[in-house]
Amino acid sequence: MSRQVLVLLGSAREGGNTERLARRAVEGLPAGTAVRWLRLAGLPLEPFQDLRHAGGYGPPTGNAAALLEATLAATDLVVAAPTYWFGLPAAVKLYLDHWSAWLRAPGVEFKARMAGKTLWAITVNSGAPGEVASSRPLIEQLRLTAAYFPMRFGGALVGHGSKPGEVEQDQAAMEEAGRFLAGA
Repeated sequence: MSRQVLVLLGSAREGGNTERLARRAVEGLPAGTAVRWLRLAGLPLEPFQDLRHAGGYGPPTGNAAALLEATLAATDLVVAAPTYWFGLPAAVKLYLDHWSAWLRAPGVEFKARMAGKTLWAITVNSGAPGEVASSRPLIEQLRLTAAYFPMRFGGALVGHGSKPGEVEQDQAAMEEAGRFLAGA
């Protein structure tokens, strides 16, 4: 099966630093790799409700169904999200919360179908170049998510910048981006 890369943009800002870094990373993919971009803010999800002990879950509908389909079709999931307060932006966290429902939705077999995929993290924080500590909780959450299924955790690419475009001054991150996804 050829690689099907799904890039999930989790920023509240279009064209921000994390998206720029993710686009650079995708440029490094081998020619012919299928890439799909989805902006989570453009596919808003309902607040997650834990129904495990209250009747369970039905099949996903609307944006949840579209995200489920895209998630299952991918071989590689790239979460491209800035570090907000040491963690994931709300849109990404909500998307992952919905995985709890998909695990229990009838006929989906979500856990079995996620096993073997690769989960990647691309993030930008406002720290100085080389500073990774503030992004560690975000990275660890995605690494543990991958381990649960079990998926492969492809790694984390961390860039630095605050104002739009500043990540392009982080030469080490931009250089690493060019080979980050290619070595899978």
